Amino acid sequence: MGHLATMADAAAVAGSTSRDVAMVLAADPRVPSDLRHRIVDAIDTTGYRPLAAIQARLGRPLRFAIVFKTYQNDDPEANRFYTPIASAIAIACAERGAAIRQAMMIVDDQFELIEVPSALTDGTYDGAFFIGTRLHAAALEEMHAICPIVLVDGYADGDSADSVVIDNFAGATMAVEHLVAAGHRDIGLIGTEPICYRSVQDRRMGYAEALGSRGLAPHFIDASYILPEAVAVIGVDYVQRHPAVTAIFGVTDLVTIAFMQQARDAGLRIPADLSLVGFDDIDLASLVMPALTTVAVDKRLMGRAAFALLTHRLELPAAAPVEAVVVPRLIERESVVAPLSR
Repeated sequence: MGHLATMADAAAVAGSTSRDVAMVLAADPRVPSDLRHRIVDAIDTTGYRPLAAIQARLGRPLRFAIVFKTYQNDDPEANRFYTPIASAIAIACAERGAAIRQAMMIVDDQFELIEVPSALTDGTYDGAFFIGTRLHAAALEEMHAICPIVLVDGYADGDSADSVVIDNFAGATMAVEHLVAAGHRDIGLIGTEPICYRSVQDRRMGYAEALGSRGLAPHFIDASYILPEAVAVIGVDYVQRHPAVTAIFGVTDLVTIAFMQQARDAGLRIPADLSLVGFDDIDLASLVMPALTTVAVDKRLMGRAAFALLTHRLELPAAAPVEAVVVPRLIERESVVAPLSR
């Protein structure tokens, strides 16, 4: 068998680094376009195929785990945001001949890993994708001793693990800008708390700074997005007591849709009385009435990016951690109109 190209080979032809190749494969928008074109050409020239060289050296398919979080016995497979990400990871693995299995991890109310999943400790897996969790230093050190990992919508102490994250700050800014452009000045935020999971915290900060830069005051309607129905009740009570609020930014689509239903039950008209913007673009967002304007996250891209980063880690185990960023975009539907006085 002839030489099978690696990321390092493609990087050498492009005059770049293996990290750059991984970032291009992860479709990270921060890679300059000229460098991106050189790397794409180099991948074509060298015939680089992810995992091919590694699996040829091992003489067997690689084995990966997709690790879902579970909190208070919820059903992780019912998660409308993470399931498409996991599906994209599984498809990328299958296309390259790697085997994939699911595992579960128990997390606390801040989605921090409580203990390393027992399914990963027997040496079965060559790598793992951890979806939607935060790893403290001890758990991270323990995992690094077991197998390479990539965090997807996840975070590690000191940013010391490969990760695929969303530009949540920019997404929240898009939501606020859209509502302000429609004429709204009093915009409430539901589904966050002063201390919450980092991706949600970044959405809260983006909301606050976007309003502050325009001289507008925030309306923090604090309640955890983990309990959408509770958030909805608290949110509706707030807007009934603060009739100046004409728009709501929900930190997730699930929270926003729960609020929409509760507001309607309370006699509020959506969007005539309250305009709504969500975040995530889950499947339900386009099915509710009115269809939800939302900040869309390319979940399949997140899965493909995670696969690229794990491939990079397997080829270059000693490389510095890589963070790939997925930039969301606003999708306009029917839930935002110009404000009316209530």
